[in-house]
Amino acid sequence: MPSVKISAFVITLNEEHNIEYCLRSVQPWCDEVIVVDLESDDRTREIAERYADVFVRHERIADFGLARQAGLDHATGDWILSIDADEVVTPGLARWIREFIDSDPDYDVARIPRINVFLGRRLRSTPWWPGKPRLFRRGGVAITPELHSGITPVHGARIAVLPRSSAISLWHFTRVSLESVADKWNRYTTIEARRAIETGQGDPRMFELFSDALRELGVYVVKRGYRDGIGGLAYAMSRSYAKFLLAAKRWDQPRSGLRQARYDALREHILRGFGDAGRPLTPREAAMRTDGEETRA
Repeated sequence: MPSVKISAFVITLNEEHNIEYCLRSVQPWCDEVIVVDLESDDRTREIAERYADVFVRHERIADFGLARQAGLDHATGDWILSIDADEVVTPGLARWIREFIDSDPDYDVARIPRINVFLGRRLRSTPWWPGKPRLFRRGGVAITPELHSGITPVHGARIAVLPRSSAISLWHFTRVSLESVADKWNRYTTIEARRAIETGQGDPRMFELFSDALRELGVYVVKRGYRDGIGGLAYAMSRSYAKFLLAAKRWDQPRSGLRQARYDALREHILRGFGDAGRPLTPREAAMRTDGEETRA
């Protein structure tokens, strides 16, 4: 039977340090490579255009779902691979995908495992299998706004799970410093909290501030994260903090717009303690001034 066409698409935003490796891992064996760039202001476009068949300029937005949809809309393949700019496809995974698709499988979606490389080392304690639905037939998934789970199999989709092997996994080369980790979670939790509020999720209950955060630490214990040294602990703690921050921002964001006026009013109250000539008033003088203001009011 004729070879089935595979399209791969990637979303980019200032990925000059990652994008070449990502595209070199898909360009030789995919029939079509699509890059959707969110107005990068580094060398991302220059590098991507060396490898991409289609380069799409997209306005910079927080909603990754719209960008993913743009990548999907430009894809012409029978099967589509969604890959992140900081990921690399191994030769073993490329071979598995090609053979899987050419066999005309009784599946619509395949969950691809992912190995995490964090702060310079591979983490053994992170949940990497069975992975996420990154390979799918056209029409096999729906695109949603979620940052980390924005590709969802449609109802009734037949899902394949790859064997548990690092040789047939995506390798995810994530953050190289804790500073960049903190920046990432701060940005992502702001977006996710805003979306949660917009969809009707109100203030978190008290236990929500702790439950998801503690669950991440539970994964660290169950997966024996101590084997990954300080990097493994930093990974678990950063994810735990991100879960707390997301819940806390659901409480914070609706109130933050009112705080500037409250700060200004409190500062004005403090400054009333200075007399007209700039002399600090005694407590009695300040009380008399306050009484006089209340009387005039």
